[in-house]
Amino acid sequence: MDIDYDDVTMAIIDGLVMTPTHCAYDGCTQDLQNARGGAFCAEHERSYGDKCRIRDCRGTKVANTQACQRHQPEWRKYKLDHSRSTLSGVRRMLQRPEELNAWQPGLRQNFQPHDNNENAEIPRKNYFGPGKFYCVETITKPCGVVVAWTKFDKSESPTKILNWLGSVYPTEESRPNYLCIDKGCQVLRTSIMNGTWDLWKRTSRITVDSYHYLNHCTSDYLCHKYCNPAPMNGSAPNLVITDVDKNGDEYLKCAFNTQACEQLNAWLGGFDSIVKRMKSGNFNWFLHSMLFYHTNQVIQKQEQKTKIQQIVGNDDDEGEEDEEMTPVGHWDDDD
Repeated sequence: MDIDYDDVTMAIIDGLVMTPTHCAYDGCTQDLQNARGGAFCAEHERSYGDKCRIRDCRGTKVANTQACQRHQPEWRKYKLDHSRSTLSGVRRMLQRPEELNAWQPGLRQNFQPHDNNENAEIPRKNYFGPGKFYCVETITKPCGVVVAWTKFDKSESPTKILNWLGSVYPTEESRPNYLCIDKGCQVLRTSIMNGTWDLWKRTSRITVDSYHYLNHCTSDYLCHKYCNPAPMNGSAPNLVITDVDKNGDEYLKCAFNTQACEQLNAWLGGFDSIVKRMKSGNFNWFLHSMLFYHTNQVIQKQEQKTKIQQIVGNDDDEGEEDEEMTPVGHWDDDD
C-alpha cells in the first residue's frame, strides 16, 4: 500500500509588550495629531476643543492647562506624576511594582501580567495623556521566519488571538498543523466555549511552548492533556523525533523550536526605547521594516546552511566512490 506523507507545519504565536501611542479617546487607535504632548487624533482634537479633559466634564480648560478650574488638582497631580524627576525612577518601579518610593507620591498603575487572561477594561478618568497599545503579537515559523504581526490594544486576550488567527489563516488549506501559543490552554478553552474550535480542530492542534508548559501542566488538566508540546506517550509522534548525539547515542528531542518567538522578542525588545514615543504609522513602518530585515537574514542563513550540507554530502559521495575504485594491494608470497 502506497502512503503519501505531507510535511508537518507549526506556527508559533507570542506577544511582546510594546507601547506605541494612539488617540486617548475610547475605542480610537488613530495617530495623534501632536505626538509631543497631545492626547487625541485630529478628529477628536477638534470635537473636544477647549473642553476640560476630565472624563464627562463639560467645563472649559484654564489657559496653558488641560483641565477646568475645578479639576486643576487632578491636572497638577498628573504633571507631577509625569515629570522628569518622577520618571527617572520608572525602571526601578517596573522591577518592583509593589514598592512605594518617596519621590513618587501617590503614583500607581494597574499592573497586568502579560499572560493574564483578564479582559476587563478600566475606563480612563481623564484624557491628559495619549492611549497606548498593549503589545505586538507575532506569528513565527520554528526557523525564525516571521509570518505576520499586529498590535493589540488594552490586552492580549484569547479572543483577540483567535480573531487574528482567523484573519491570517482564512482557509483550511492555509492553516498549520500545530499552533504553539504561550497561553495555548487558555486559547483552546476559549475556542471550545465560543464554538470556533469546531472549525480549527479539522486542521490544527493547539499546544503551548516548552517553557510555559512546565508552569501550566501541574495545575491545568486541559493543558497537561491536550497542549503538551512534546508528549512521550506516542499521541503526537510528529512533535518528538530521534536524534544522535556526538557520541553516537540516540535521544529524543522536540521536533520544532517552540522558543522562536521568544528569541525574536528578545531581539525586538532592544528597540523599545526607540519606538515607545512613535506615532502609530511610524511605528508600523519601523517594525515592519525590522521584521522584513530579520526574515531576510533568517532565510539567507537557511540557504547557506543548505548549501554547506549539499557540499558535505557531495564530498562524502565522492569519497565513497574513490574507495570503491581504489585497488586493494596484497603482498606476494615471493616478496
